[in-house]
Amino acid sequence: MKIPATVRLLLCASLAVLLQLSASAHTGLKESTPAAAATVKTPPEHLLLVFTEPVKLLKLELMGVGHEMPTKFEANSEAMVSYRIETPAMHPGEFTVNWAVIGADGHAVSNSFSFTVDPNATDPVAADHGHGAAEGHRHGAAAQAQGHDAATL
Repeated sequence: MKIPATVRLLLCASLAVLLQLSASAHTGLKESTPAAAATVKTPPEHLLLVFTEPVKLLKLELMGVGHEMPTKFEANSEAMVSYRIETPAMHPGEFTVNWAVIGADGHAVSNSFSFTVDPNATDPVAADHGHGAAEGHRHGAAAQAQGHDAATL
């Protein structure tokens, strides 16, 4: 049986689209506070992680240079889009956040991002974005107030 060229082309294009959707369907970190690679002036009282879809946060480590920083993280069995993790005893320095989640598709995803706390830094909003939070999108707590379902851990 011979398949017409236009049908073959349509089938190939459909397959390519499906493969692309499948490859990009895994969960990822949409945004965080502090943001990845950000330099902030004051030590954050909490981390805010916002994911692309509801996830179960399995692991969160806040690493300082050569040691793990204390957090109030506890693994949660409920899938949520955003998590707020309290960070007592933060101080100036460089930090890395290591996280691991399970998405709705059952796949485990892990990654990390870093940020710096430097009391001598310039205004982080102006330095990172060149504009204020009111110009088109929200930063930090303002983003949370826009309907993200954050859990305080």
